[in-house]
Amino acid sequence: MKDNRIIEYIMPVRIKAAEGGIVNVLSLLREKPPQIGLNETEYAETDGGGYLILDFGRELSGGVRILTYRAEGDAQVRLRFGESLSETCSEPKGMQEGATATNDHSLRDFYIKLVSLSDMRFGNTGFRFVRLDFPAGSKIKIKNIFAAFEHRDLKRSGRFECSDPAVNRIFDTAAYTVELCMQGMLWDGIKRDRLVWIGDMHPETLAVISLFGADPCIEQALSFVRGETPLPAFMNNIPSYSFWWLAIIADYYLHNGNIVFLERERDYITSLVSLIDALVEKDGSMRLPRYFLDWPTADAEGRAGTYALCAYAMEKAKVIYRALGEDESVLDGIAGRIDRSLRGGDFKQVTAMRVFAGFDSAEDVVGRLLLHGAHGMSTFMSYYILSSVAMAGRTKDALQMMRDYYGGMLERGATTFWEDFDLSWLEGSGRIDEFPKKGQKDLHGDFGAYCYKGFRHSLCHGWSGGPVPFLMHYVLGIREAAAGCKKMLFAPDLCGLKWARGTYPVPQGNIEISLTETRSGVKAEINAPAGIEIVRRKVRQ
Repeated sequence: MKDNRIIEYIMPVRIKAAEGGIVNVLSLLREKPPQIGLNETEYAETDGGGYLILDFGRELSGGVRILTYRAEGDAQVRLRFGESLSETCSEPKGMQEGATATNDHSLRDFYIKLVSLSDMRFGNTGFRFVRLDFPAGSKIKIKNIFAAFEHRDLKRSGRFECSDPAVNRIFDTAAYTVELCMQGMLWDGIKRDRLVWIGDMHPETLAVISLFGADPCIEQALSFVRGETPLPAFMNNIPSYSFWWLAIIADYYLHNGNIVFLERERDYITSLVSLIDALVEKDGSMRLPRYFLDWPTADAEGRAGTYALCAYAMEKAKVIYRALGEDESVLDGIAGRIDRSLRGGDFKQVTAMRVFAGFDSAEDVVGRLLLHGAHGMSTFMSYYILSSVAMAGRTKDALQMMRDYYGGMLERGATTFWEDFDLSWLEGSGRIDEFPKKGQKDLHGDFGAYCYKGFRHSLCHGWSGGPVPFLMHYVLGIREAAAGCKKMLFAPDLCGLKWARGTYPVPQGNIEISLTETRSGVKAEINAPAGIEIVRRKVRQ
């Protein structure tokens, strides 16, 4: 099997720390031929002991490449990767009471053996920082330490920029986050779990489509999880994730119009819908082993969120059934029976899912969504929350929520967006690219909950890419209205920006959009490839 990823070698941008007698460390920041010679004269060296921390400037996937000129004595070096500076200096779980750093899914903390005149690669994980601890009985001379950046050689077709630099930075960071997770398949994260979680994939898929169109990693991931989930099992062992699978397939088909893919999945799709039909009782309740929308709502409001998600999935599945010529009345029957009375309290995630399910109008619940601003957001559900606010005609407010929430991560050193984040974490905490000062909380190590506490918490998680499709769908106002992008809805909202422009990839090429504020209103221009019908809606001022 051929791997379509490439390796790019990245130099460190700074030496964050060098302690214990290591000399000439700045040589590691200077350009040198990436080849060991017999008579090297420029290298960092240690005469035994000490440690070194390198900062590569941004989140990367992969490992390190070390060019060693001399390694004498005990050259067993401890190598630690970290998404934050603190994680790079942390002890793994089991070695220190209360420790949360782990070697789950990929090794971030292990020992390597350096040898003379060598060029070797070590590790494969998500990281920005690397720490090397040298043993006391060693004499080591290192010419180069590169990050071995492993990624696909992707070319973005989808672009967005506007008059607000903060919004541009959020879009670019969200895009880069999702791009890193587009490995052999569409992963949830590059440190943990490095798996195909179907729930994670819906906002990821919308982002991938917005940036690259129908990339093959989407279809490969969908087929992989279906293949390892024989019915009546649920995908990833979570019932709601089978609902998400249907929604992803519908959106994927709307974009690329690949009826061959739908035909291949027909039997599984119809059998899954029959299974769901049997699990929805006449009184509107559902017989499921677990009710789950996202982790913050897993306990108290999981049932309400799951019910709404199921109804949403049935509505999305109509796209599939119509394309396949299947009887969609079964979908209406399921959605019509589901109990709509469970409201989910003040959880923004559940409220937004009820809007997407058609249980509530966005206008009626927008006050609940805007309560306390961006507080109570979750990275996974950000697209649905922001979109629900925009559906109520409050795109400007949604944009501000996005600025506050995602800007909070950027403010503290993020170069990719995280698995979990709450604005309350900013109080009394420092940056992830600096050591906490006395009295400060550690933004990475001291926060997080559920299954991602402390350093186990991923700082590059694809489900946090929600700003990409949100800006495409509700600011540029472009989205699919018919299979294969043969019909596109155009309903832009400049929402207080001076200008915005971008491109949206479609199978026929790229749609180009430009929005400009004028004295008489918003000038909206759109240029689409031949064969695409543009359905225009009123431009919001």
